[in-house]
Amino acid sequence: MNSLNQNQIHTSNENINNKNEINTTPTPNRNSKLETQPTNIRKFISTQSIVVPEKDEELEYQQIKDSKFKQQRLPAWRPVPTISNIIIVFSLFGIFFIVMGIFILKYAKKIKPEEKDYTSCELNATNFCNVEIKLKNNIEQPVFVYYQLDGFFQNIRRYLKSKEIDQLTGDDANAHDNCEPAETNEEMGFSKGQKAIDNKTELIMNNIAIPCGLIAKTYFNDNFTFYINNKLIIVDESNIAFDRDKKIYNKDIDLSKQWISLKDEHFLVWMRPSGLPNPMKLWGKINQDLKKDDTIKIEIEYNYEVKHYGGKKKIILSNTTMFGGKNTFMGICYIVVGILSLICAIIFLIGYQIQMQKEKEL
Repeated sequence: MNSLNQNQIHTSNENINNKNEINTTPTPNRNSKLETQPTNIRKFISTQSIVVPEKDEELEYQQIKDSKFKQQRLPAWRPVPTISNIIIVFSLFGIFFIVMGIFILKYAKKIKPEEKDYTSCELNATNFCNVEIKLKNNIEQPVFVYYQLDGFFQNIRRYLKSKEIDQLTGDDANAHDNCEPAETNEEMGFSKGQKAIDNKTELIMNNIAIPCGLIAKTYFNDNFTFYINNKLIIVDESNIAFDRDKKIYNKDIDLSKQWISLKDEHFLVWMRPSGLPNPMKLWGKINQDLKKDDTIKIEIEYNYEVKHYGGKKKIILSNTTMFGGKNTFMGICYIVVGILSLICAIIFLIGYQIQMQKEKEL
């Protein structure tokens, strides 16, 4: 028995040793197999492992061509109009437009502008003249000061094209390709530069004008001073131009060569042409209330001549509302469209009733 047990123990020890040898045997490494292979085979395997299959362009094009978007198979709502739906829609539109028109007219009545034609005012020896406006209504602040040129067409194609953007942005002083027929200082009619406000320098008449072009040449340069009951009124002439224009045209080239600063807001207002034959442009703001029966005296530096084309010059005092300036035409248009919509709704309703009556008779 003892000998048998010893043999069993000896056999079990051998099995344990064999298991340990199996566990300690290193696992084969994939890279080691590659290393044992020839160099050409290793290169072939490494390049083949990173090859990306090429896209089938024809298949991809066909998939796009057959997509729901291209074949117009996207989910959609296709409402079927009925007579009742049409009547409701026309009625709602009619009521909405009429209400909006009434609101616009109501607010427009609150705006009562005062205007004065000063085309033929009497000039003194220094080229100044005075006009007076007796206020007929109260005007709440801010009171906007406008000038209007009747009969001055700024929407002519040749006039609109005659300006040089690279000059106005301050990028190129010599740019003048689009300024014809007003390119030089002589053609523009200006001889003084803007070196300083009180110390203007002489311009070289044959040089390219900065800025040039017909729009700049016709720049409105009358100046106004306001008095209320013989007391000076401060007119705010800042922030009258569009913010977009101030961002684009925000640097001068050389004030000694310019007849006006490219950042002058009166100039920026003028350089945005009007589409109507009687352009009205903002000149400044009065930040105080004006009362009925007050007398507004306006001292005008008369520089801009309009008689040669038969035009007129006006100065206008007005306020605004949430709908902008006085615009009764828009309110009337809203009301007219609303009435037409209601008429269409009534016509459809009558037609529907007639059709139903015929069906009942049958």
